[in-house]
Amino acid sequence: MKLKVALITACALVVLSAGLAKADELSDLKKQLEVLQQRLEALEKKQAEQAKEVQKVSGLSKSVDSLKKQPSAKSVVSDALGKQTTIGGHFKFFLADQAFGERNGKDQHDSFSAGINDFWLYFSKKVSDSIQLTVAPRVEVNAGATPRLGSNITRATAADSVDVALDEAYMNVRLSYPFDVEVKAGAIYPIFSEEYAIKNWWHEQYHGNKGLMDLQSWKSTGVELYRNFDFDSFSLPVYFYPYLNGEDRGLPQPKRYTDNNSAKNMLLHVAPEFFLFGARVKLLGSFGMGKWDDNGDHDARQWLGGMDVALGSLSLSGEYMSRWKANQSARGDGEDKGWYVRANYSFTPQWRLLVKYSDVDLWGDPADNNYKTLSTALNIWVSGGSTIIPQLELVDAKRSDGSETLDYLRYTLGWRTTF
Repeated sequence: MKLKVALITACALVVLSAGLAKADELSDLKKQLEVLQQRLEALEKKQAEQAKEVQKVSGLSKSVDSLKKQPSAKSVVSDALGKQTTIGGHFKFFLADQAFGERNGKDQHDSFSAGINDFWLYFSKKVSDSIQLTVAPRVEVNAGATPRLGSNITRATAADSVDVALDEAYMNVRLSYPFDVEVKAGAIYPIFSEEYAIKNWWHEQYHGNKGLMDLQSWKSTGVELYRNFDFDSFSLPVYFYPYLNGEDRGLPQPKRYTDNNSAKNMLLHVAPEFFLFGARVKLLGSFGMGKWDDNGDHDARQWLGGMDVALGSLSLSGEYMSRWKANQSARGDGEDKGWYVRANYSFTPQWRLLVKYSDVDLWGDPADNNYKTLSTALNIWVSGGSTIIPQLELVDAKRSDGSETLDYLRYTLGWRTTF
């Protein structure tokens, strides 16, 4: 606008000062003014377009600033992965432990000691509404302190080894209507004995009964199908394992994760539960069968029967188990078998007494090993998931051919925490 006013003013002065100019000169001047006017209009149009571009750049700059303030894609993904993820675990250590007894009639004892046994971590991630992943690495300290037939009652001066392994690693899938089935696939604890597989004993005993733990234990890679059937007067949980790698007592730990043969096992566990005269009653039953050797030539069978009854502050339970293998060695067929009874009484919500007796025969070559174990333990809860466990266990063990005897008393002050 200022350029236009200045131009008009200059032209007026020229006209006034050239009053005697010729007509053709005025005509040329008029043409020049028209050219200048066109250039001026073109210049103003260009300035307007440039102003709009400046506004766009300014808006873009504000948008960029806004984007900078937004969380990065990496942080968004990290936050998404962190949601619905839980971390927990178990920590097990002892403040005192010692055993006194006899091996083959000779007095022996080990040293008074304190130490760490196990540390588990549980990572659980909800992948979707129906899929969940669980991984549980375990750090286990092996010190060889538990007396056993064929060995002296002694303790190593240091931990024999510290092993890290996947205790559990599986996917859990919920198949809703019409199946209403939960599928678990991976490295799992098949439910042969509920006390072992569901880990009911963890906050009751620091050491499980000698021999019984070998009979109860079962870890494997495979598939579990679970469904609960509800009726008017009772419920019926059913666990079915269409195939398992078949890891059993005496097989090496790597068998749990994978193997190179088709010698699989299947297993069925049922636990009908109902109320009778005010007591909660659960019946326990398991049956499994398959092949145990790498070539898939020899049969294996497992079965269990038991009961769990709870009334007020008192609970009683027991199981009988048999695990049989054909042609286990040149000695012939082998069978692990045995039973236990257990009583729990809660004095208060924080104090509970356990008494447990077991009698187990473990197949061996050249002779079977028998362990009779009486355990008493006091469970003292210092918090909801943390239990101090003073425990006494009396063990009477011998071999069926009379070649070995072992009798000892062991005391332990343990502490187990679940978080």
